[in-house]
Amino acid sequence: MKYMLIGCMAVSLLYAGNAEEGIGEPFDETFSQFKINFAKHEYFEAHAELHHLMENFWEKTPLLLRNVRFVRGEDNSYGIYDPKDGNSFAPGEPLYLYLEPIGYAFKKDAEGYHEFGFKADFSLEDDEGNVLGGQSDFANLDFDSWNYNTEIALTFTYTFTGLETGKYKVITTVNDKYSKKSATVEQWLYIR
Repeated sequence: MKYMLIGCMAVSLLYAGNAEEGIGEPFDETFSQFKINFAKHEYFEAHAELHHLMENFWEKTPLLLRNVRFVRGEDNSYGIYDPKDGNSFAPGEPLYLYLEPIGYAFKKDAEGYHEFGFKADFSLEDDEGNVLGGQSDFANLDFDSWNYNTEIALTFTYTFTGLETGKYKVITTVNDKYSKKSATVEQWLYIR
């Protein structure tokens, strides 16, 4: 299993208001300050407000797993991967499952590092829902960074032997180490 940490942050959070009462309240003041700083061409200050918006969003959202896909190898980083064509595998061929977590929790240590991490479980089912195997805590991942990193990629490597030709489902659950947040993804695959 391989995982990569990328020390940058891209924000695509735009707030256009919401008619439902209370939806934007945690973000209103920060977004207003961002707009003021941006209009004044105070870009460093505006950027700091965007980071504050992202941190506020990160704390309030559940754990999400985006861009989940099979890839061709384990040497991946955030947004840099070679997608696998389809989901068909030869018997014993490694499966590389790439994903990007969103909304995980951070803990700041005494030295100023932002610590975060994950544990992961998996199970394998046949097309009738029979569980063929799995493992709890098969991955135990710890990160620390001087930055509040929101762009990381995880690649899990699975190698299944003894499977007959057919359709299977690998179920991966990622658990946040610093909160009770958890998310599960299911990927169908075919052994040819």
